[in-house]
Amino acid sequence: MGLGLGIDAGGTATRWRLADANGRCVAEGSVAPLTGHLFSAAAEERARQIVLDMAQALLKTGKPLGIIAGITGLTRDTPAEATMRALFAEIFELPLDKVFVAEDMWIAYLAYFALGEGILVYSGTGSIGYYLSEDKQVIRVGGRGNLIDDGGSGFWIAREALKAVLRAEEESPGEGWTTTLGTCLARALGGTDWNIVRSFVYGGDRGKIGSLARAVGEAAYADDATALRILREAGGELARLANSLIKRLGPRPVALVGGSARLHPVVSSAFRKELVAPVEFIATDLDAALTAARLAATLNRA
Repeated sequence: MGLGLGIDAGGTATRWRLADANGRCVAEGSVAPLTGHLFSAAAEERARQIVLDMAQALLKTGKPLGIIAGITGLTRDTPAEATMRALFAEIFELPLDKVFVAEDMWIAYLAYFALGEGILVYSGTGSIGYYLSEDKQVIRVGGRGNLIDDGGSGFWIAREALKAVLRAEEESPGEGWTTTLGTCLARALGGTDWNIVRSFVYGGDRGKIGSLARAVGEAAYADDATALRILREAGGELARLANSLIKRLGPRPVALVGGSARLHPVVSSAFRKELVAPVEFIATDLDAALTAARLAATLNRA
C-alpha cells in the first residue's frame, strides 16, 4: 500500500508523519528544526543532514511514494523551494512531481480550512496571520521575524519575561529572580548569573529562546501576575493579526493555533476578547503533519 510522508517543520522541531492511503498514521517522529532560509552552503548542508536523519528513521517502516512538506521560512517559487524539493526527491529517490514543498503555514491552513474559508493565526516560535484564497493566493500579516515583530509568539513572550525579570533585578536586586516567574525562568536557563543568561540567549537560536515561553506558562499557572500580564498581552498581539485580516477580508472563522497559544488559557481568552467582529472561533489542536501525510498519500494516485 502506498505511503505518504507529511512534514511540518517549525522553529523548534521538524515533525513528520507517515500515512497510508486510508489516512492512517503508521509512523511518526521528529528531527531538528528545518528552515527555508538556505542562504549559504552551510545552511544547505545542514538541511541535507536533517532530511537524511529523517529518512534514516522513517525508512525502517517504509518508503513514501509522495511527500508534502511545510517548512518555516520557505517562500514558494524561489530558489530555496527548488533546492528543498530536489533534496527530498534525491534522498527519497522520488520523481519531482511526487514532492510538494511550501511554507509551513500553507499546510497548517489546509489542516483547518478549505481554500478561502477562514483566517489562521499561528503562534509558535514566531507568529503570523494567514489566509489562503480559493485560487491559492496568500495574504499574510506579521510573520516578519523576531528582529522586527513576531508579537505574541513564543520568542516574544520569552523576551518580555526575561526583560521584566532583569529590569526588576536592576531596580531592586533579589526581586526579579525570586519571583515565581524568575524561578521558572532560572530553572529553564540553568541559573541566574548574567553569563549563564547571556550564553543561553546569544549562544542559541530563536527556537531555543522561544522554548523559554513554557516557563512563562508554568509561572502563569502558579498565578504569577507578570507572567499572566505578558500572556494576556500576547493574546492581544495575536488578535491584532486576526483583526488586520478581518478588516481586509471581512468576518470569517478564525483559528488560533500553535504551541505558544496553548501556554495558558489567558492567551486565547484575551485573543477572543480583542477580536473586532463576532466570528466563529476555533481552538482545536490538529496535526498539520498528519494532514500533509494524508494529502501526500493521494499523490501516489496521480
